[in-house]
Amino acid sequence: MKIDRDLLYSALVGSTQYIAPFMANFDVFIGGNQSEIKYFDNSTHFICTWKNLYLQDQQDVGAFTFQTILQDTGNIYFNYIQIPQVKISNLNHAHRIGLSDAYMSQHLTNEHIIRVITLYDKLNLDKAKVKNGASVIFSMESTCNTFTDCKSCLANRGKRYNCSWCDDIQKCSDGYDRSRHQWIRAQCHHLASENICSNTIKDTFDTNRFLLSSLSDTHLNKIQPYVSSRKHSALYTFRTIIVTLLITILILSLIAFLATFIYAYRHPTSPPGMWLLEHRPSNYIARFKRFSDITNDVSNTKQFII
Repeated sequence: MKIDRDLLYSALVGSTQYIAPFMANFDVFIGGNQSEIKYFDNSTHFICTWKNLYLQDQQDVGAFTFQTILQDTGNIYFNYIQIPQVKISNLNHAHRIGLSDAYMSQHLTNEHIIRVITLYDKLNLDKAKVKNGASVIFSMESTCNTFTDCKSCLANRGKRYNCSWCDDIQKCSDGYDRSRHQWIRAQCHHLASENICSNTIKDTFDTNRFLLSSLSDTHLNKIQPYVSSRKHSALYTFRTIIVTLLITILILSLIAFLATFIYAYRHPTSPPGMWLLEHRPSNYIARFKRFSDITNDVSNTKQFII
């Protein structure tokens, strides 16, 4: 069973994470000594060349020769030297030309470790345009995770990606890259700043700007308030919880009062019903009228005496 899982995992990785100038069902043993896979690396360029490769299930179409170059700048080149113009079969192996990347996260359960592979970026080339002498250049683009500070991160927000800066892990991301698992685990999808850097909120008071002749021995220290986006978020969350709790208590109290009133009205012989009869509004109105009459009598008497 473990072998099946490993095979499935390898297949998923192979179908989602690749740099493929020409992925097909090649067999290096068919061409004998003529088939070669060569590579070269000088720390700035990595070059891999596939020379005289034959398709396992389409040997008669001829040999394929192609190359890819990876630069340390992030640029990628696909060079095609010899490409027979035939329809490549997908029956025994997927035929892909392009780039793809995904990230993997692991989730622990009581009995298993669940691996989740999420595809977040993919680029497929038009296979009809791949021919002898053709070259394809992929230029490196500045994505969110290439920025290493808050200022440059937020300066590029909205150009193509919705970059946000997470101060806790010191990363810039739109939430969908290879660091997504770390981004979610650090709660950056809730705490990340989208419009302002926390280290730009500071006031500086320089002692050189003040001339205090009467207090020559007094030293004024620089004051630099620092309020992180996480503290702002925590304060906002606390206030939200308090307001929500108060509203909930008010609503529950109102519901309880209405339920008690309805029960007392429908059951006049019950204790709530008897209390309601004794304290019904008409009793208070009658008492108020009697009190008013007495007050008027007293007032009239006083006026008569005076």
